[in-house]
Amino acid sequence: MRASTDTVPGTFICRLQGDYLQCNKEQSQEEKSIAINDIVCILPSSMERQETTYSVLYLERHSGSSDANTVDDRVRLIRISTGSLPSTLLSQYFYKELPRHLSLLSRIHVVISTGSGAGKAKGLYQDVLQPFLSYLGLTTCEVHETQSSQTITELAHLKFIPCAQTGIDQTIILLSGDGGLVDIVDAFYNSSKRMIVPPCIGLMPTGTGNAMANSIGLHCPTMGLMTLLRGKPRRIPVFAASFSPKSQYIIEEGRGRAPICSDQTAETEDHKVYGAVVASWGIHAALVADSDTLAYRKFGVDRFKLAAKELLWPSDGLPTHSYHAMITLAKKSKGANNQQMEAMDQNEHMYVLATLVSRLEKGFVISPDTSPLDGCLRFVHFGPMPPDVAMQLMSKAYQGGLHVHEKAVTYKEIEGFRIDFREEDERWRRVCIDGKIIAVERGGWMEVRREPRCLLNLIADFP
Repeated sequence: MRASTDTVPGTFICRLQGDYLQCNKEQSQEEKSIAINDIVCILPSSMERQETTYSVLYLERHSGSSDANTVDDRVRLIRISTGSLPSTLLSQYFYKELPRHLSLLSRIHVVISTGSGAGKAKGLYQDVLQPFLSYLGLTTCEVHETQSSQTITELAHLKFIPCAQTGIDQTIILLSGDGGLVDIVDAFYNSSKRMIVPPCIGLMPTGTGNAMANSIGLHCPTMGLMTLLRGKPRRIPVFAASFSPKSQYIIEEGRGRAPICSDQTAETEDHKVYGAVVASWGIHAALVADSDTLAYRKFGVDRFKLAAKELLWPSDGLPTHSYHAMITLAKKSKGANNQQMEAMDQNEHMYVLATLVSRLEKGFVISPDTSPLDGCLRFVHFGPMPPDVAMQLMSKAYQGGLHVHEKAVTYKEIEGFRIDFREEDERWRRVCIDGKIIAVERGGWMEVRREPRCLLNLIADFP
């Protein structure tokens, strides 16, 4: 593997000084101080030079925060050339060859979700990912920008699934939040086609919560790029959520409805939605649903706080709603392949959530026992309580997940669960599957189970 020819004449002399690489340009006064944590990789420079030279790729902030390693600041990828480097840096950052998922053996797609998070995906591509791929010699990638909320689903059906079906290796680099991954997961697992080669998905998180990325350690652009180089394909654990036949997606900021199953004549078949992050009901699902409505979106980032306040302290003076349903948990039976079904004693609930990840956002540890991509579905639940107490309890999730040790909280590994709803008002029958909101009909149900199939891989770097 060769890096592209350096466009800046001369090289830097570099030395380690604490947590920085101090660089001075030969025959000039140019100096650079590069934080070690900002270094992405070291590549061999063009072999046209007779002497040994290296290209150091690192991230540099434009302005604002002093830390380039945050998705909230605009950063750019910089390259410098040097004739020598400390062996400690070379042993950690030097790459001579590309991994298979970034080689010419794989078809590489880049998906830019223009509407995710604060809308910074395109800038991250132009300033960071595009030059990175170019320096690696990967100049024939297919780049796709989302035009609507359906773009990634359409790409999955038109390009990604046909490649997987015909055995073509492909790598999909997502500049998006969790929604981009979720769209691909749902499209693949709802397809009736037989997949031969699972695609490899790389994440460059640009969303608001970035639950999957934060749960596997991708908390900044540097880690995203390094993981593309260092990481290996790992199976993405998935759950399947089945619904009673008249359940529908809530779309268009709460104003519209759409069927879960495209074939509405199949009344006897399960209406399934697949996810890789979270399935919830109660206060979590209601907050996600309300904050996405037209009434709250006009408030921007404040919409979450305002929606939560209305749910916990209703403006009409009524008490916080208690969610009514019968919940049944599916657990493994010891020494047997079958499962044990256990109905919860209480029929009133406040917080009901099952997750395959440890974090719902960077500092919010919802499931501290979960290891990256371990495939364990864990259940978090508590019943009705005063809103102040509920807020205090959930604030402990920001303290490394201490909420799970509270007596009021049920926290356990499960194989699945079922909710039989006993609510008259649709507002209290909304569930959340990886950020998508579904309204279950009156008297309806939802059942969530771990999915045994493996159709997708995630590029991840952990022991």
